Amino acid sequence: MSSVFCRFRCSIFLVLLFELAVFPFDAFGAEISFCPQQSLNGGLILGRIPIPRFGNIVLPHGRAYFKHNMVEVTAVPEYEFDREEVLSGPILKCWSNISGKTATIDGIAYFQEGEWIKYVDDEKLPDKVITSHGNYSGQITAMKNGFIVVKSEFGASNQISIADIQRIVSPRAFAFSLSVEAFLSVPQGQPFYGETKQVTMSPTFRMIALSTIKNDPLMRSDGDVSSKKLTALWVGLSGIELAQFVPLAILEGPIRRQYVRQYHSRINQYEQDSNLQTTDGLLYNVSAY
Repeated sequence: MSSVFCRFRCSIFLVLLFELAVFPFDAFGAEISFCPQQSLNGGLILGRIPIPRFGNIVLPHGRAYFKHNMVEVTAVPEYEFDREEVLSGPILKCWSNISGKTATIDGIAYFQEGEWIKYVDDEKLPDKVITSHGNYSGQITAMKNGFIVVKSEFGASNQISIADIQRIVSPRAFAFSLSVEAFLSVPQGQPFYGETKQVTMSPTFRMIALSTIKNDPLMRSDGDVSSKKLTALWVGLSGIELAQFVPLAILEGPIRRQYVRQYHSRINQYEQDSNLQTTDGLLYNVSAY
């Protein structure tokens, strides 16, 4: 009996070790820094933050990588070890609020690239920018130091101060928020460094339809064995059986990754054949870090 118990504990230990080694950011908080920069978009954010949900969609091992004035959202499909980029784009505006060692970071991300841009974007819908002195409708075409450019349906270009922006309504625009436990107490408006558990992202107009992405192999609902079932299976295996099973999981990763890429390649080819514009012709005209 003691031998069986010992093997059972060994299996649990190996499973936990595997989970922590492959997905360390899913279990713990993440470090993040914020530096106010009014001349650009309000501030620069740096950190790799867990994002368990994207709007109302559960992301498998989701993570948001904030890189100063850019953000990338990634996910890890079942049986895989490599991350797939879901969406990426610039941070049009961000700001912070500090109270002692408790702080919040909020902002607006404008996604332009990634495998899910075809699910998010609707070129028939204009971007709506609500400011303190009026509203603008059209397409956001550039972001520069302290302002964005919105091209109206009539061809006129409007430069809008980022400081005046109150809200952006667009299929591409998502509002994000982080609660931060700062390492040191700093005055309002000063750079700070701390830890956060996760980031939340909410659509500003219309969220991705679950029915649209139900068959995307990036998601858990595609018929593969879930992480919970896989963990339960591993716990029931002895150390020797586990060692025999691991190569199968390692082999499955590259096969599944190729399947994911083939799936998105077919979707992208279909859009090109249908003359549907996806991510071309926009932004990334950022002149400062």
